[in-house]
Amino acid sequence: MAKKWIVAEKKSNNLIEQLLANRKIKKEEQSSFLNPDFQKGLHDPFLMKGMKEAVARIEAAILKKETVGVFGDYDADGIPGLALLYEVLTKLGLNVVPYIPSRSEGYGLNKEGIDFFIKENVTLMVTVDLGIRSLEKVQYAKDHGINVIVTDHHEPGDKIPDCIIVNPKQKLDKYPFRELSGCGVAFKLTQGLSKSNKVLSLNYLKWLMDLVAIATICDIVPLVDENRIFAKFGLIVLRKTRRIGLQKLYLVAGLDPEKIDTYTVGFQIGPRLNAPGRMDHANQSFYLLTSVDEKKAAELAGSLDQINRRRQLELERVLKEAEEKVIEDGLNKNKVILVTGENWPHGIIGLVAGRLMEEYGRPVIVCEKRENDYRGSARSIDAYNIVEALEASKEYLTSYGGHAKAAGLIFEHKNIKDFYKRLLKIADEKLKDEDLVSKLKIDANIKSNEINQDLYDNLEKFEPFGLGNPRPVFAINEAEISETKLVGQDNKHLKLKINGIDAIGFDFGSLAQSINDSEAQVAFTLDENVWNNTTNLQLKILDIKQNNEKSTI
Repeated sequence: MAKKWIVAEKKSNNLIEQLLANRKIKKEEQSSFLNPDFQKGLHDPFLMKGMKEAVARIEAAILKKETVGVFGDYDADGIPGLALLYEVLTKLGLNVVPYIPSRSEGYGLNKEGIDFFIKENVTLMVTVDLGIRSLEKVQYAKDHGINVIVTDHHEPGDKIPDCIIVNPKQKLDKYPFRELSGCGVAFKLTQGLSKSNKVLSLNYLKWLMDLVAIATICDIVPLVDENRIFAKFGLIVLRKTRRIGLQKLYLVAGLDPEKIDTYTVGFQIGPRLNAPGRMDHANQSFYLLTSVDEKKAAELAGSLDQINRRRQLELERVLKEAEEKVIEDGLNKNKVILVTGENWPHGIIGLVAGRLMEEYGRPVIVCEKRENDYRGSARSIDAYNIVEALEASKEYLTSYGGHAKAAGLIFEHKNIKDFYKRLLKIADEKLKDEDLVSKLKIDANIKSNEINQDLYDNLEKFEPFGLGNPRPVFAINEAEISETKLVGQDNKHLKLKINGIDAIGFDFGSLAQSINDSEAQVAFTLDENVWNNTTNLQLKILDIKQNNEKSTI
């Protein structure tokens, strides 16, 4: 799909200042952004509403030697968060009982988990990454003698549970940063507990950053403010983690610990931790992160790797079936794609929706047809708030929930046509044709003589990259292309030189004949390539517009 290039407004002749301006980093924040400090960069946890009460209740539990249940979500945010609180509360001398629901139990706090805690004589329950909308389940726990602390990062509803709540998105919360992951909120609770518990030293808190970084990166929260500190220092800890389970996972995944970055976490570590929750049960991932037994950790790491391979095969199968249906039924011509199929595992359909959204540049809902209803997962583009669309279609839905760009839903078979018509009607009102064109944001147009080692070294100060701080993208408008060469399996990739500088274009092999010895506009990121112990700068091509094409810059 052709991309529309959007070049940022020029605000400085200095490239680094331009990049900071593009990321809306104020002048007084630039130094701390480029040189984060772990201790100085963390906000006071007691600025968060409910923190004082939560810390006091846990300290009371320590004195009374209560049994505490920790209820976590089954993804790569909730699982590390659960592992973190399990480790911390155990270190403080509490008897801690963990619980992760299966995907079949559904998202959120549930009766099965609370009943399990009742049998285990739990008197205090702490949630991780869930619970802010679970009014009835919190009341059920309270009715059975369990006090509740909800730690969450999701948007609250009009009403909130009647319990202690730690969530920076609460109304009237004055905490300076509201975009924490669920595990990030659990860490802030730990930081609050550390104020009066010397066993939770600053050095100990730093060693927890491997868990917080996994959650922060995998939950795709903005890597700014505290999240930038969590990711930056977390990656350092991940490279030398003391967790036996992660060490074993690196081995089976073939990862070099010294080279772990946001990509490694988001696309290699995270999917393996997520896989059991998608295919079976997330308990294995929790036990991997908390294991102290080398043999058991190795077994768990191997199991996670095998489950992830199964997940990949299932994903390929469902994606292929869904793509065929989209083309056969002409759904790619609609402003919203709604595709259904049988035997499409619920843990896979969200990934499929995301892939189709990227491919077709429009909102996508992928549904598994079950005996009595459809269970779906939605992914959307910036211009189409999927939760608002579901809210406007709720008469056809049994249940729904999520965020502006991702949601889950259930509806009866009989409602599918009317539901889809409503979504398309909303899309016609909300979406213009230009909203459905894939966009590529360019940080700056540059000359090839500006590309040097000093630039690369300065760009490294912007790491880690992610939402809110994307890897800088540049464009050369007068690019002379030469020395094109097909590489990789099936000659899918293209090696070339841009104004004499080495470049690689993944999946650009089809352009090999047409662009050699020609001029073009090229969009790219700047990387280093290591070959035969020699390191060279290399442009990673994101898009090429040949001079005979109409420019969309």
